[in-house]
Amino acid sequence: MGRSVNVALRQLRDFVVSAPMRRGKGQLAAWRLRLRMAGKSLLASLLCNGRYVPAIRCDVLLIHPSRKSYEQGRKGAFLEALRARGLHVEEFVEESDNVLIRARQFVRPAVPVPFLLYWHAAHAAFLLQRYRAKVVLTERNGWIIPSFVKALRAEGMQVLHLAHSVPSGQSSRYDYFDYDYYLIFGKSSYDYLSSLGEAYGQCRAVYAGPYYLTDREKAPRGKTHIGRALRLLFLGSGPDYEHTESYQECCKWVMRWLEPHQDAELSVKVHPRGHGSPWVDYAVDFEGIVFVPGGEKLENCAAQFDLVLCGYTNAVLDVARAGTPFVLLGQGEDFFSVERCGLPRCTDESQLALCIESVLSEPEKTSDRLSAFLDYHISHANEPLTSLVNSVETVIAASELAGIRLFAPFPKPD
Repeated sequence: MGRSVNVALRQLRDFVVSAPMRRGKGQLAAWRLRLRMAGKSLLASLLCNGRYVPAIRCDVLLIHPSRKSYEQGRKGAFLEALRARGLHVEEFVEESDNVLIRARQFVRPAVPVPFLLYWHAAHAAFLLQRYRAKVVLTERNGWIIPSFVKALRAEGMQVLHLAHSVPSGQSSRYDYFDYDYYLIFGKSSYDYLSSLGEAYGQCRAVYAGPYYLTDREKAPRGKTHIGRALRLLFLGSGPDYEHTESYQECCKWVMRWLEPHQDAELSVKVHPRGHGSPWVDYAVDFEGIVFVPGGEKLENCAAQFDLVLCGYTNAVLDVARAGTPFVLLGQGEDFFSVERCGLPRCTDESQLALCIESVLSEPEKTSDRLSAFLDYHISHANEPLTSLVNSVETVIAASELAGIRLFAPFPKPD
C-alpha cells in the first residue's frame, strides 16, 4: 500500500471522527464516537486471530445494506438481469454488529491501517478473502467499507455504488462517496453531490438506474379526464411519518377538497410498511375512498390515475415516469426541485384547489414540465435496468465507464 493510500486512510479517520462536530453535536459526542470506535477495533483485532475463510470466485458481489433491504427484494429484477447476461453473482447481507461478532466476520488486514478504523478494515478484509469478485456493488450510504476494499483489493477489482434515491439534505450520509464509480440517477444527483461543502472521497459519477424500476416504453403525453370522473391517487406515508401532525394535516386538506367534489374518485396507496392512518378511518364515513391492493407496485398502477397527491417521496419519480401529474403537499423543503420545473407545490390548504386546477387545465404544458422534471432526475428513465447492467458489464470487461469526476472538498490535499 503506497504512501498516498496511507494518507487517504488517515484523512478518512479524521473525517469520520470529526462527524459529530461537523453536525453540531459537540466535542463530547466526538469523544464518545472515538471510544466506541476504539472498543470495536480492539474487539475486531481479537476476533481476527486464526481466522480461515474459504474463497468464492464470482463476477459480481452485491452487498445488501441490511437484512430488511434483502428481504424487501427490490433488487430482484436487477439481479435477474445480471444473471441473464451470464454473470456469476454472489450476494452478501450486511448484518448488525452483534451478528458480525458472532460470525467472526473479520480478517487481519494485510497492511497497517489507522487503529480507530480497524473494525472496518478487518471486515473489508473478510469480504475480500471470502469473495474474489471483479465488481463489488454497494448500496448503504455513509458506509466506509468501500475505502478499505479499494485499499486492500486485488488488481482489477472495482467498487460500484448503487444509488437508491435522489440525494438531498434530508440525510447527512451522502457526504461520503469514496468509490470507483457512483451510479446515480441523473443530473440532479450530481448537482447536489458536487455542491456539498464537506465530504470525503472521489469517484466517477455515472448516470444509470434506478434498479427498482423496470425498463418500459415512454409514457403517453397529455392525459385528460374529460368525459369521466376524475381519478386521484394519494400516496400514504411510511410508519415514521403517518402519525405526525404535518402529515395528518395534509390528509385533511384532501378530505376537505373532496367535500365539494363528490364525483371525484380517490384511491389511497398505503405505504408498504405503513398502517393507512388516517385513511382507514376516513374510508368508514366516505364511500368514495378505496385502497390500492397491497401487492400492486406503483410503477404498474400510476398510469391509471389523472393526478397523484403526496408528500415528499422518491415515489414521485415512478409517477412522473408513468406520465401522471402530481402535486406535492406540505411545507417542507423542495428537495426535488419541483418548482424549478414549473410543477405545483401546495404548502397551504388554500392553494390545493388552484394547484389541482393548474395541472388538469393544461395537460400538454403539464406533460412538458413532467418530462423536464423526469429528465433532470433520471437520465435513463425508459431503460434504468439496462443502463445499470450495461455499466456492470463494461467494468467487468476491464473498460472504463464514461462519467463525471466527483471530488470531495474535504479533506484538504496535503
